[in-house]
Amino acid sequence: MVSGFNITRYKKATAVILSLLMIVVVLFSAYIITVKADHDCEGEDCHICECVEICIGLLQKLGFNASTAAAVSAVIFIPLLTVLMKESVVLNDTPVTAKVRLNN
Repeated sequence: MVSGFNITRYKKATAVILSLLMIVVVLFSAYIITVKADHDCEGEDCHICECVEICIGLLQKLGFNASTAAAVSAVIFIPLLTVLMKESVVLNDTPVTAKVRLNN
């Protein structure tokens, strides 16, 4: 009975890890598609176009289309970037970082 419990726990852990990896793959594929959409194409042997086509093919195999994946990535990445940018602006302008001496 104990070995059955361990197998179930390992299956659950494996399922969670694979699910997280799939989410990461979908988000970064959508991110690559949105960032590299307006690149300067080198012509017939463009490596960036090839990478974008691979990402689009991957998303289509997983059941997503490019616009859905781009919308999902925008919903996730824009708030994250907003928070990170706000924190960097707030943290950079302190008296301690400017080495201001506060005398009474």
